[in-house]
Amino acid sequence: MSTDPFDRARRVIAVQALAGVVAGVLVAGLATVGLVLVGQHREVQSQLSSLLAVPDAQAVPGGTWVVSVDASGRRTASVGAPGSLPTEDDLAQARGGTRVEREAYVEDGEYQTRTRTVGGTVVQAGVDLAPYESERHRLLLALAVAGAAAALVALVAGGRLGRRAVGVWDDALLKQRQFIADASHELRTPLARLALRADLLHDTLRHDPPSSELAPDVDLLRREAAALADIVEDLLHSAEVHASPDAGELVDLTALVDEVVTLDHQLAARRGVGLLAEVEPVAPVRGAFPALRRVVDALVDNALHHAATTVTVRLRDDGDDVVLTVADDGPGIDPGAASRVFERFTKGPSSPGFGIGLALVREVVDRHAGTVRLVPGGVGTTFEVRLRAVPLETAPLEVTGPA
Repeated sequence: MSTDPFDRARRVIAVQALAGVVAGVLVAGLATVGLVLVGQHREVQSQLSSLLAVPDAQAVPGGTWVVSVDASGRRTASVGAPGSLPTEDDLAQARGGTRVEREAYVEDGEYQTRTRTVGGTVVQAGVDLAPYESERHRLLLALAVAGAAAALVALVAGGRLGRRAVGVWDDALLKQRQFIADASHELRTPLARLALRADLLHDTLRHDPPSSELAPDVDLLRREAAALADIVEDLLHSAEVHASPDAGELVDLTALVDEVVTLDHQLAARRGVGLLAEVEPVAPVRGAFPALRRVVDALVDNALHHAATTVTVRLRDDGDDVVLTVADDGPGIDPGAASRVFERFTKGPSSPGFGIGLALVREVVDRHAGTVRLVPGGVGTTFEVRLRAVPLETAPLEVTGPA
């Protein structure tokens, strides 16, 4: 039995829909049967009244009969009349002035009879109830089939309704979980850098008195804190850019990449990896600075995790595009995982895994109407990001860069 509350909610909705339809069919069926029974009763009573009004044993409709017994006991009966009717009790009551009406079960048949005296002659009219009984059986069978079909439809429709009704909340919960995972991943790298710089500053202060030489480290610490605040702001306000060429601000990727490389130099050194930058002045791009910084951060962080000795970051113009490449000389990506490298938590047979960083890279680049791909061939792994450049002659004077 599943413990997922959404599964339980879907089942409850389906069962409620089934119960509602079954109850509706039951009420409708009982009402229909009641109306049929009343109609049949009235029809039988009408036939009996007609037969006794003109008691002619030679002219009776099918399924009915008339029997006359005169004072001398001579019996005259229409075709199909049971030989054992009327009974002695029927005759005695009718001759005593009582109109007798009852159901009679004789000769494997069921009949509705009415007996009375007309001019000294006892007349009994009867209606065969077998056709009415057969009609009721057909009605009940039809109602049972209709009820079963309605229950099946209700079960299927209730299941779909349950999935649609709960799906909204299910999606919301999935997005919440994804947001938490994204936030955790995005905050990990800046926090690691903050901790590293704090450790370095602490060690320096323990061995040397405060001096102006600490100013660069303090400035870097301030930048890391500002970057962390930008990430939090970006995660909480995830409507930065939605693939619209006019959305966002103009971002100086040259300055952005230079800053990320500068901030990651000490982290790379601790891991024994050289971090090289070949950054050319490029045209600005339109987008959200915190989000684009996340792209560069994630690609560099991924490369540092997998590099053997060197990570190289390149930035250049290519026609109408600005191209960013981040390459490492690590073991590369397993061919079996290459097609899924931008999925969350991809892990190949010989790969330590890529978490959700590359998935976030693709989402941000997609929102900026750009492309990101794994460059095939070569040593290690190379990722390439292409973003549409904004021509300098059309760009406003203010271009956003690192604080």
